[in-house]
Amino acid sequence: MERARQALDWDNRSEIVKTGVLLVLVVGVTLGGYGVFMAAMGTGTPLVVVTSESMVPAINVGDLLVLQGRTEEGIQVGDIIVYQDDWNPNPIVHRVVEIEEIEGVSYYYTRGDANDQRDPGNRTIDEIVGEVVLIIPQIGHVSLWLKEPAGQVAVVVIFILILVIPEFVCNEEADEEETEDLPRSDEQ
Repeated sequence: MERARQALDWDNRSEIVKTGVLLVLVVGVTLGGYGVFMAAMGTGTPLVVVTSESMVPAINVGDLLVLQGRTEEGIQVGDIIVYQDDWNPNPIVHRVVEIEEIEGVSYYYTRGDANDQRDPGNRTIDEIVGEVVLIIPQIGHVSLWLKEPAGQVAVVVIFILILVIPEFVCNEEADEEETEDLPRSDEQ
């Protein structure tokens, strides 16, 4: 570890550079961990935040859903699935209400618990992102807020503060140390 510090001349780097390196490491580890999570859950989108009330009371707006990929045989009537369709740009979270098998292909019909009618058309396994295996209530509101302009501004301000404050704090500490090292006029 000491060899790495010397090779990088770490002690002589500014706090902004050190903080930037730390942020890059944290983001890299986070994204790498998410990649492992995607592989383990068998889907490219293992986390989804609910944005509509179509599944109330089972699932509410702002709930975070954990999804797992499924095979055709793994999806049953009553399962809550997330799928993509042309009629809605967002992932759709609805319950399977009927499965129809035609020439060896399964077609899934879905409906939101709070909706009166089934969703238009049917889905195939290729449209299904995954099955809901865990619901974490309300935590998705953070993600929804971050998509709003106020949330985005807050993130930028926080990152700037994280980068700038250490520079000022460390400079003040260094100035205090230099002042302490100078001989006082009463000591001469």
